[in-house]
Amino acid sequence: MKFNLFRFVLFLILPVVIISSIVFSVGILESYEEKGEYLVPQNPIAHESATFSYQLLDPATNQPLQNASVHMEIVKTEALNPWLYVGYLREDNQGTGLVYEMDYLLHDGKIQLESNFWDAGSYTVSIHATAPGLKSPVDVQIPVEVKVPLGKIVNTIGLFAAILIAAMISGYIAGTLENPFKKASNSGGAIKTVVSVLVVGLLVAGSVPSALAHGNGAPSGPGGTMQIEKEGVKAELKMNPAEPVQKGEPVHFTMTFRDAKTGEPVKGIDANVSLNHIDDNLTMFSTRTQIQNGQLEFDYAFPDTAEFAVVVHAAPNSPQSTLSAPFDGEFSFEVPPVDPSLGAQIRAGILMLAVVAAGLVIGVVGGKRRKAAFA
Repeated sequence: MKFNLFRFVLFLILPVVIISSIVFSVGILESYEEKGEYLVPQNPIAHESATFSYQLLDPATNQPLQNASVHMEIVKTEALNPWLYVGYLREDNQGTGLVYEMDYLLHDGKIQLESNFWDAGSYTVSIHATAPGLKSPVDVQIPVEVKVPLGKIVNTIGLFAAILIAAMISGYIAGTLENPFKKASNSGGAIKTVVSVLVVGLLVAGSVPSALAHGNGAPSGPGGTMQIEKEGVKAELKMNPAEPVQKGEPVHFTMTFRDAKTGEPVKGIDANVSLNHIDDNLTMFSTRTQIQNGQLEFDYAFPDTAEFAVVVHAAPNSPQSTLSAPFDGEFSFEVPPVDPSLGAQIRAGILMLAVVAAGLVIGVVGGKRRKAAFA
C-alpha cells in the first residue's frame, strides 16, 4: 500500500482542529457571562441589558462619598468594522459620540445604572464627582467593550453558508450542462456585459429606496412639551430638539416637578428614571438620583427608530420633602424612521454577491471536472 503523506498529515491535524474549535467555542460562551468589577457582564452584549455599579470614595478617608454631585457621560469612541459585521448591522448603527449624560445627586455616593448599549463597539464611561469637604474632584474613566450578540454571529454565518451552498449547487449543475453559446465568437463578452448590468442594477435598486427615504421622510416627532398632573404635582418633560427627534443625535431632556396649585418647585425627591423601548419591550436605561430643586436634566442619543417612553417614579426622600405622596408618570414619544445608509446597503450587496460568485465558481469547476471524467 502506497504511503500518502497528505492523508497522514490530515489524520494528525484534524483531531487537533476539532478539539481546539470546541475549546475556543466554550471560551467564547463563557466570556459572554463574565462578571466585571463595575459591569455585569464585564463586556456587555449589544441589545441586552447590563448593570453598571460604581461606589465613589473619599480619597482622604476611603469611605463612601456623601452628598456627591456627579456628572456622568457614556460616549461611544469606536465603531465596529462595517465589513466584518455587515450581517449584524441592523440599521447602520456605526456612529460614534455621546450616548448618555446625566447629573446626579447621590447621598451615598453610589452610581447605579441599568443600560442597554444596543450597538456593539468601544465606549468610555466618564464620571466627575464633587462633594462638600472634598479637596479636589474625583474623576474616573472606565473603558467598556460591547460585544456582538452570539446569536447574530451564528445567524450571519448560517446565512452566508446557505447562500454559498446554494450557489455551489447551481454552479455544479450549470457546469455539467452543454454551453449553448460555445460556438458564438462574442458570447463571452455578451455574457460578461449582461452580468455587469445585473450587478449594477441590483446595487442601484437597493440604494434608491434609501435615498428617497432620506430625502422625503416626513418627521413625526413629539411636541415640545409633555405634561402630567396628578397627586397634586404637575410634571413636565421638555425635549430639545423637540421635533423631529433623530436617531443617533443626542436629545436634551428637562424634567420638572411643580406643585399643581402654587407652581413652586417640588423639593426633596428620590427619583427612579428609565427610558423604555416600547416596540421591543426593552429598558434602554434605568437609574436613580435625588432631586432637590424639582428639576432633572439628562441627554440621550436614540439608537433605533421606534416608540419610546420616559418613565419616572418619585417619592419623598426626607420628612422635609415638599412631595406629599409618591408620583408615577410616563411620557411617550416617537423617533421617526431612517433607512440604512447607501454605503451600508452597498457593502451588504457586495458581500452577498461575492459569496454567490465564489459558490458559482467552485460549483462550475466541479461540474466541468465531473463532465470531463465521464466524457
